[in-house]
Amino acid sequence: MRLRDLSDQVPGAAPQRPGSRPTTRQHAHRRVWASAAVVLLASSAVAGFTVPPGAPEQVAGAGRDAAIAPILAAGGPVASGDIETVVAGMDASVAAAMAQHGIPGGVVVVVADGAIAHAQGYGHTDLDRETPVDARRTRFDIGSVSKLLTATAVMQQVEQGALDLQADVNNHLTEFEVPDAFGEPVTAAHLLTHTAGFGEYYLLGSAAPGPGEADPLADSLSRFQPPRIRSPGIAHQYDNYGIALAGHLVENLSGETFEDYVTAGILEPLGMSRSTYGRPVPDAHDVVPHEALPGADTASAVPPMHVNALPTGGLWTTGEDIASFMLAHLGGGEHDGTRILEPDTVAAMHRTQFAPHPDIAGIGYGFFEHLAGERRGVQHGGSWVGASAHLYLLPEADLGLFVAFNHGAGVEVTHTLIYDALDELVPVPAQPAAAPAAAGSDVDAFAGQYRWNRHDSFTFMRLVSTLMGIRLQVTANDDGTLDTAMAPVGLLADTRWTPSGSGVFIEEGGTSTLVFDTDDAGEVAGLHVAGPQLFSMDRLAWYETTGFVLGLLLAFLAVALVAAVGWPVGAIAGRLRRRHGGTPTDVRQARRLGGLAGGLLVAFLIGFVGHFVIDMGGLLRVSPFTRALLWLPLVSVVLTAGLAFVVIRLWRDGEGSTAGRVYYSGVALGLLAFAPFLYHLRLLGFHY
Repeated sequence: MRLRDLSDQVPGAAPQRPGSRPTTRQHAHRRVWASAAVVLLASSAVAGFTVPPGAPEQVAGAGRDAAIAPILAAGGPVASGDIETVVAGMDASVAAAMAQHGIPGGVVVVVADGAIAHAQGYGHTDLDRETPVDARRTRFDIGSVSKLLTATAVMQQVEQGALDLQADVNNHLTEFEVPDAFGEPVTAAHLLTHTAGFGEYYLLGSAAPGPGEADPLADSLSRFQPPRIRSPGIAHQYDNYGIALAGHLVENLSGETFEDYVTAGILEPLGMSRSTYGRPVPDAHDVVPHEALPGADTASAVPPMHVNALPTGGLWTTGEDIASFMLAHLGGGEHDGTRILEPDTVAAMHRTQFAPHPDIAGIGYGFFEHLAGERRGVQHGGSWVGASAHLYLLPEADLGLFVAFNHGAGVEVTHTLIYDALDELVPVPAQPAAAPAAAGSDVDAFAGQYRWNRHDSFTFMRLVSTLMGIRLQVTANDDGTLDTAMAPVGLLADTRWTPSGSGVFIEEGGTSTLVFDTDDAGEVAGLHVAGPQLFSMDRLAWYETTGFVLGLLLAFLAVALVAAVGWPVGAIAGRLRRRHGGTPTDVRQARRLGGLAGGLLVAFLIGFVGHFVIDMGGLLRVSPFTRALLWLPLVSVVLTAGLAFVVIRLWRDGEGSTAGRVYYSGVALGLLAFAPFLYHLRLLGFHY
């Protein structure tokens, strides 16, 4: 898929808007969490595995790989001269991307033919210190790219005979267990392919209070275990919980903490001496995370967000250190005389183990597949607050690329830079254009809004998941083509698709595929599209779309605000009318109850958003303040019930003016209608 083209960007400083003022660190620390949240929510990923009978269209590894032709006529590595030429072009592209997005610093690494072909730092670790990024010394937070080390650790346990990929994970759990469901156990193979069938607790429990303060994995996994919502091995849903559980299996099997095991079993053998889990002890050469408010001209340093479940992220590493990991995977598990995996195991990790459709890129053990015509690579991206990274391997060409930035906006360009370099190094022709469908073809059936199926329907983070989760808008054109646009993070550029079969569309002028699913009634139910990772999305009914939910939320908020403001305004008006007679008791009661009920809801929503902006980590850990906030809607509902009772008495007794009775009736009805909406969003009660 052709992603955001940066070729028209000119290297240099980010443009300043007329009259704009740079955002300073002092003012930005508390305001950039909202922007950082977009990155988090974006994000900012089997040998012996069999497809269950009766499952939807999927492929196992052997069939997919047999269909991939050799990508190089002569085989072997890409010529070093070609790499030098492309790297020279990447320098300009990286500078352009950094200027466009206000990114302080980054690193680019290329490995080929068993060695580092290029490792270059760009920009600075921190805008204030202006320390240059050094590919050898500067550590970056690589986010979910860390999951590849988790998968590697799991496969080491498989090689040692301690773990059967197809066995029930409960065989190796002691402190808690995965509940029985659907008549099928969850296996390690399901965990590594994101097909275990768990629901989503959107980021809940993902933040640790500080460096080195992550909860024991068993505690975190048992407390924040989402329900099982589908049979395992049937569908792909990006699953942080599953990867964390895989890391816990390593702990139980090895008798060591996860980070200690990976340090001794992967980092130290590969000479990754600068790499560490959790934010390292401050070092002048380590990057500082940066974010920017939407539309801001400059970035600002942000307080670090510490990862709680370390198998899902939290590895800080340098460009040269991560090169050793890439070289080990390209070398069949061996690098510089040290072996961490056997060749067959590495091949199994890179092989397609699950794909939702034969025409779409799938996933191996930890690695996401990337298909561009006959060129097949494996990859994983990562993003966290103030951090973005992407790792890509092209095993057939003995080629690997890695890009990382110390800014959340880098998530939109890390993979773009890699894909553009690959197009130069190992070009593949675009797929032949499909003949447009006849005018009036029924492509309208595919139009609508689709949401990434990594969606929280269980906790109070459902509101955030609904409003800020990744979605794809599909528009049908008269000529039978489709247009897609992704928001709120543009991981996929706006694309036009031409039909290529039943429910299958080919990228116009590119190599990617868009596939739609139908339900038992033949209705379009979802889609799959592959870019920096596999996106499986559910189709939304009109009342589930982000715009409708946000509009309804704002309408209810307006009712609550009117009720809250109406209390003091009504009290002042009542004082002015006292000379002409007192205000009836029930009218005063209605005013007070409506004002309190509305005011509590306004305070709750302001507090929720404020907590998210000022201290998102505390929200994700369910702080005492979060628990206190969740009481406010419950108290508001009780007060609203009292208001409804008083309003009934007002009409029965004819107290107050007709306009007043209509007003309080409207407030009561509006606030009562707010209650089921809040419950739908899991904001009414203690859902965590």
